Amino acid sequence: MGLKIAVAGKGGSGKTTISVLLAKILSEDGQKVLLVDLDSDPNLANALGVPAGAASPLVHRKELVAERTGSTGEPGGMFLLNPSVVDLIESHALKVTDRVSLLPVGTIESAGEGCFCPQTAFVRALVSKVVLGKDESVILDLEAGLEAFGRAVVEGLDLLLIVVEPGMRSVETAKRILRMLPDLGIRSARIVANKVRPGNLALLARQLSENGLSADIVLAYSDELVARDLDGRSVFDYLDSRFEEEAKAVFGAL
Repeated sequence: MGLKIAVAGKGGSGKTTISVLLAKILSEDGQKVLLVDLDSDPNLANALGVPAGAASPLVHRKELVAERTGSTGEPGGMFLLNPSVVDLIESHALKVTDRVSLLPVGTIESAGEGCFCPQTAFVRALVSKVVLGKDESVILDLEAGLEAFGRAVVEGLDLLLIVVEPGMRSVETAKRILRMLPDLGIRSARIVANKVRPGNLALLARQLSENGLSADIVLAYSDELVARDLDGRSVFDYLDSRFEEEAKAVFGAL
């Protein structure tokens, strides 16, 4: 059964790393996986070992957005609310492995980006037009914070994973995200504790518990992951048996 999953959290919490590792787990379980980069600071390509120049975000291609939305680019101008974009998924997705592809979408970065504009309509249309077959899943690496939820890009998800690193600011972001979910039709939301060292696992568990939360999946802090990030190397083949076991349990529950 295919799943539509989004990964959210505070900036720097490790959303992109988690997204890539989840794609690896699902692909090894026989799924074809489409990774969609919706972050304004796109790093999925780097985490997958794809050269950055080969993964230019679609929203940065102004001519493409204008063509599909009918926008003139003028502030307050008219544009199509539901542009035709379904063909772009196949034509612009980059093949990473036989079972994993990357669609670099990005998001708008200009002032007033919370408004509903041609770029927003373009992104929402792309996400909503992803059709899953029996053995196909999509993972959305969302932009940091709450912006994606204000734009309702995540409506109708099977699973939202909220990444939390040790620290109250990350926990507070998770709480704010969870408060926005009731009206978005998301089937299930779970917490992923990331960058967890043995000495702070109990403290993070207490912080979560005091806020009515608990971690369903844990990824331990790894010097190897840090080194790969610094070197710009792929994290796709990184192994953590506990993380894999707990992620599979969450998927199985769906």
